[in-house]
Amino acid sequence: MKRWRLGPADLLAGFDARGPCTAWVEPGGRAPRDMMKAPETVDAKSAAEHRAMLADEIDRIDQWLVDPRVPPAQLPAGPPFHRACWAAACLIAPGTTATYRDLAVMAGRPAAARAAAQAMARNRIAPLVPCHRVVASTGLGGFMGKGASAGHAAWALRLKRWLLAREGAPVVG
Repeated sequence: MKRWRLGPADLLAGFDARGPCTAWVEPGGRAPRDMMKAPETVDAKSAAEHRAMLADEIDRIDQWLVDPRVPPAQLPAGPPFHRACWAAACLIAPGTTATYRDLAVMAGRPAAARAAAQAMARNRIAPLVPCHRVVASTGLGGFMGKGASAGHAAWALRLKRWLLAREGAPVVG
């Protein structure tokens, strides 16, 4: 597992039951309960593949810190529309934003803005899939989709603003 300090948050890269993933936590915060240091897989070959994928993800995050245009090596497994949204989010240039409706259009389902928001909430490899660049049509929108406490939501929005400002994007809301 690796930890980076980024503005109002720490970014963690590790594993959960589905493979390599990232998580944003408050500075010094604990990793989510389901995040672990080593993959729990059935066989050694899968474990080796997951370790290689995480090493590549860590490498790409290190590169992203210098150049936020660095894309993920591959998109995580997920429903086809989620994967289409994640791929579309990777096309949003640093310093710019798109709305959830824009993202739905880019992913091929113009009427599915709410589903696009759900896809962003289920992004397993932020910031490489830059869900922070997707905003609501009325302003900043949500971030991290946890549906947690008001305090957590406020912290998550501070992080989203910080990430957008870091890339030079106009911050709304």
